Amino acid sequence: MNKKLLIALILLLTVSMFMVACGNGEDEPAPDEQTGDNGNDEAEEPGEFDDYPNRPVRVIVAYGPGGGNDLTSRVLMQEVGDILGQPFNVENIVGASGTVGATVASKALPDGYNIFFTVTDTMAVQQALIETEYDFDDFRGIAGFSYEPTVLAVSTDSPYETLDDLLAEEGTDTVIDRGHSGVGGVAYIFLEMFFGDTDIQSRDVPFDGGAAAIAALLGGHIDVVAGTGGAMMPYVESDEIRILGVASDERTDAFPDVPTFKEAGFDISVGVDFLMVAPKDTPDEIVAILEEAVLEAAESEAFMEFVENRRQQMILRSGDEIYEKLKQDYEMFNNLLN
Repeated sequence: MNKKLLIALILLLTVSMFMVACGNGEDEPAPDEQTGDNGNDEAEEPGEFDDYPNRPVRVIVAYGPGGGNDLTSRVLMQEVGDILGQPFNVENIVGASGTVGATVASKALPDGYNIFFTVTDTMAVQQALIETEYDFDDFRGIAGFSYEPTVLAVSTDSPYETLDDLLAEEGTDTVIDRGHSGVGGVAYIFLEMFFGDTDIQSRDVPFDGGAAAIAALLGGHIDVVAGTGGAMMPYVESDEIRILGVASDERTDAFPDVPTFKEAGFDISVGVDFLMVAPKDTPDEIVAILEEAVLEAAESEAFMEFVENRRQQMILRSGDEIYEKLKQDYEMFNNLLN
């Protein structure tokens, strides 16, 4: 009797366990309905980049303090920092006409805390002129915000009052010392194009940045300098520098009384875009945050006043747009140089 009872109890327990197991199977959601590893739970989790930036950001500038690239970066980065709540600290890494800083930026950690404030020179001209340790594929665009045509200037002590006065040196024994921010920059290319189309004898004198070139002009060490009008504007206003010509298609609002080189018969129109890029593997989410902040900062009262005082042209471009513009510039300079 006890034996039969034991068997019955075992059978009853087995059936009960089976029913419980079946019930659990019916109530348990399928793997794709769960919020575990097999399900789509990413949208429900807090954003990975919601607190970006949560520490200071390094902003690499490839030219020395006091030049157009440096000054523009400092004003804009102050505004970006105010918007995002963290300092955006400019670090000048100079050398080899901007390629040293560009190389460092290209190899920086792509975490959003290393970005590159740069210009056409390093991104388009240098790659067309020499073999660099970086290329377009090492970066991705964040935003573009302003543009300046190249100008040719002399000190107010110079005997050259106009561009025609300088062109009167064609065929003479006079050698013109011409300065610029570095070999491979837009100013260098402009000087090569202009003097290459004349019979003026000249000697190339490169510097590490536009500020150093302007200082050399003011010190009487060179005869002419090429660069952005904005970098020279303080000295134009103090009557220390005189601009002879502007390399643009039409006369600019900044210098309405200064002729273009096209008016003088030279088919030259080149200038510099100011922009920001990041190492290529910087996450999309961070690039989007930076792009929005930079474009907002570019329309701030402080930056717009700076652009006006520097006689820059405000041209706002998204990361994709400025990168496409750089590629077009590269093709243009590559054709000119090669």
